Amino acid sequence: GFAGSAVVVVACGEQHTLVVTAAGGAWTCGLNDVGQLGHGDTADRVVFTLVRAERLEETRIVMAACGDYHNAVVTAEGRVWTWGWGFAGCLGHNDEQNRPTPALLAAEQLGGSTIVMVAAGVAHTVAVGEDGAPWVWGWGEYGQLGLGDNAGRRVPTQLGTEAAFGGSRVLMAACGSCHTLFLTREGELWACGYGEQGQLGLNDRLDRP
Repeated sequence: GFAGSAVVVVACGEQHTLVVTAAGGAWTCGLNDVGQLGHGDTADRVVFTLVRAERLEETRIVMAACGDYHNAVVTAEGRVWTWGWGFAGCLGHNDEQNRPTPALLAAEQLGGSTIVMVAAGVAHTVAVGEDGAPWVWGWGEYGQLGLGDNAGRRVPTQLGTEAAFGGSRVLMAACGSCHTLFLTREGELWACGYGEQGQLGLNDRLDRP
């Protein structure tokens, strides 16, 4: 079902699925009402279909994340491509347009960082650089971007490690619908965003921006 290549990464949105194969291709299926499958249309797919996009096919995808209706993938060169729902700028292209085909984030938008992983919530996205610096963008109503406010960001914004993580490098991030957790090299866990159900693990129900 995947042109003979083994699946190495799987990610799930609200009603769509994205997998990455050992050959570096992205395959999607499921709901496609805002173009989240990346095929240039809004037709649903009930079988996995290879995402074909100019230039994206020339590289190898190594990491993927799904928000509810959007996706982010990382290539072997550390570049980030996004597509799908554009609400609150969660695709990082300084607008709120839906994109039914993958679009590359310019290297300078991420400070020239080599990105190693991505995570996504309902409508926010996090990327972590090889240097341990996280970048955040999209919906920020509950402080899920960790930038100290409840504003959204339409472009990637660096979350300073010196102030936010005690000078430690971030290794990875994970996103819930409206909250984000970061894991540092020292094994510390940091949380921000919506806390109404105690999902931040801080023994209360407060939001943390």
